[in-house]
Amino acid sequence: MSAARRRSAALYRRAEKTGAWKSTAAVALTIAVALTGLSPLLQGFTWWIATMAMVVAVLTVSAVLRGRGAPEVTVVAVSALVWGALVVLLYAASTLWFLLPTLQTLTDISGDLAAARLSIAEQEVPAVADGAITQLIVMAVGLIAIVSDELATGLRTPVLSGVGPLAVLAIAPLVRRSEPNVPVYVLTAAAFLLVVWCSSRIGSGPPRATTRPTVKGGRNPGLALGVGAGAVAAMIVLPVITPGLTAESLADDGSGSRFPSIYATGVDPTIQLGRDLRRSAPLLSLTYTTTSTEGLYLKMVNLSDFSTGVWVPERPLNSIGYSGQEFGTPPGLAPEVPTEEVSTTVSVASLRSDWLPLPYPTQRVDNLNGDWLLTPSSFTVTDFQGDTRGLNYQVTGLAINPTPGQLAEAGAIVPDAVRDFLAVPDDLPPLIAETATEVTSGAATNYDRAVALQEYFRSGVFRYSLSAPVSGDYDGDNAQMIAAFLEAREGYCVHFASAMAVMARTLGIPSRIAVGYSPGQTADGTTEGRPVYEVYTDQLHAWPELYFDDIGWLPFEPTPGLDITPPDYSLPDYAQVGASGSTTPTDAGATSTAGPDAQRDDTGAVGAVQTPEQVLLGQVRGWGVFAAVLGGIVALGLLPWGVRQLVRRSRVRRIGTDGMPGTLAWTELEDTLDDYRVQRSAGDTMYDLERRLHHDIALPAEAIDRLRRQVEIEQYAPPGSAGVETRAYIRDDLRQIIAALEAEASPAGRRRARLLPTSLWRRRRTTAATGSLVP
Repeated sequence: MSAARRRSAALYRRAEKTGAWKSTAAVALTIAVALTGLSPLLQGFTWWIATMAMVVAVLTVSAVLRGRGAPEVTVVAVSALVWGALVVLLYAASTLWFLLPTLQTLTDISGDLAAARLSIAEQEVPAVADGAITQLIVMAVGLIAIVSDELATGLRTPVLSGVGPLAVLAIAPLVRRSEPNVPVYVLTAAAFLLVVWCSSRIGSGPPRATTRPTVKGGRNPGLALGVGAGAVAAMIVLPVITPGLTAESLADDGSGSRFPSIYATGVDPTIQLGRDLRRSAPLLSLTYTTTSTEGLYLKMVNLSDFSTGVWVPERPLNSIGYSGQEFGTPPGLAPEVPTEEVSTTVSVASLRSDWLPLPYPTQRVDNLNGDWLLTPSSFTVTDFQGDTRGLNYQVTGLAINPTPGQLAEAGAIVPDAVRDFLAVPDDLPPLIAETATEVTSGAATNYDRAVALQEYFRSGVFRYSLSAPVSGDYDGDNAQMIAAFLEAREGYCVHFASAMAVMARTLGIPSRIAVGYSPGQTADGTTEGRPVYEVYTDQLHAWPELYFDDIGWLPFEPTPGLDITPPDYSLPDYAQVGASGSTTPTDAGATSTAGPDAQRDDTGAVGAVQTPEQVLLGQVRGWGVFAAVLGGIVALGLLPWGVRQLVRRSRVRRIGTDGMPGTLAWTELEDTLDDYRVQRSAGDTMYDLERRLHHDIALPAEAIDRLRRQVEIEQYAPPGSAGVETRAYIRDDLRQIIAALEAEASPAGRRRARLLPTSLWRRRRTTAATGSLVP
């Protein structure tokens, strides 16, 4: 194309994109407002400023290029290059070689993303927006800005551009599981409506004189196809080939060397519990020694609020500062119930947690450094720092030994202090209460009903499985998931504990879920003559605690398949044989026999980790899925082009046999003009169109003239009168005209005509001197 024509094309694109900068500015405003939705998750505001600096930089480049009349492909490419250059200069400048990125550049940036992943996993909410997290947000939102602007301003599809800001808005409620920030949502919606309005006004400025009545401004289907394919590729491939920020990658890195169990206030601990249980290589969380004759359950947090249909961790709103004072009498414990003092020393190896692992009920904690809060109603201790690593503290607790008679006589009175522990959602599936009633139909007291519930889950009809809830899509803690678990009868401790706790509430027994660690296993060494218990990440556990008047909270063990013996008082024959009740709520678990390098499989037994070959096979499958999806996208994008080529070839072939070959060729010419978006008036005659095509687009005049004359002759001559020679020159003239039209079009115009031929769905408007022609 000549320099004059290139300048003309640029002027035309500038006229076509009049006011485009307003749409780009509206996109930046929308992202800025949506980005404030992350403020509950991150401390400070420097991360917002850094991110918006990147957004403003790349979108300013886009606006300037459009103002200069650059093609959209150039706009996207240059904006992406600027984004990449800024990322390298800001975060990997030391790796450049004469301003050129190296392999070390990619390695450093990948390492930064991995560090961001680790920092996200380690911190509680609101997290400190350190360098790694800020870099991740800057990079991700910068790309979102480029894609959103191209959809709204370049491709003129503003509705689709809202996906980016919506994805940013969805992060906070998904992480915190809290109500969305309504003002932020309203302001983002208002900014998004501004995007829609500004996008619709692009090109509506004052009319400009132009000598090119040829191709209309339209969308770029090739670019749209590329953006769509890139989005799908990112969704499928990135989780496979990058360090990953998905739930699965946070759960298991394949090596077991990254980080252990994490409990943070903003995330439901049952979620992290399930992830840690599925880790391929358990890590040592803590060790302890105790004067108890058995291993101890170590509780960190209670899940007690189920009124909304989802178990919610307790929030220590009524906490008091803790500095070594006595905890007091456990809730509900009567003086007549026998107790025994138990001393325990805990050494935390690598557990990062807001809550302190403690046996229940604790009476006192010594040698605890830092600022801690005690919740008197639940005897839990927290500091909201999310890191308990390296702590060594001594715990003085009680072993509660209720007699069979006390358990049998425990009344059904529910004090006001624990009445909230009976709450269930209004839409609780009937199956839960019906099953509870059926299972406990022969029980006379609340204690008997609790024992019957535990025996129901441990009777052999249920199976321990870490994978079944995931594959069955009921790996959650809401009411519907509990009902699905009761039907499937496969799950792990969270499901057993949730089901028993909710079923107990339907029977009038206050209940809650304790989340912490099962007793662990004894190591080879001893300290002061006491065995050392080692507790690993795969021994994270959840169990129900039920309340009985004049006794208080007692733990039960409904989860089968873990080699944990339930407390003696929870066994069916306890009251009948008149046992002394020597086993206590805190020492009622047998130790696990699984070693530190073991992993539970679907049944809870010890299984092997994935081999490198299996990991490689999974990656190959991921790439295979990506290739198949990408191939499908390409095939779908090329489908209009393929259909249009078949139509053209069919017409060219039929010129040799059709009764009206000139009319058929003219029909194909008009369809081709439609594909190239050539403007013409509905009132033009064939002669008017011939003159426009010759003077405005410079198509071959002789070929158009012969073809027009042949069409006029066919209006009066009988069908089939054209000879072989005439049909030959009709075919040659049609090919010559189409070739000239393609040569005059811009590269973008040719791609648009081939990939998105409008003649396939546009109504025919062929003209002739005497009226419309039939193709």
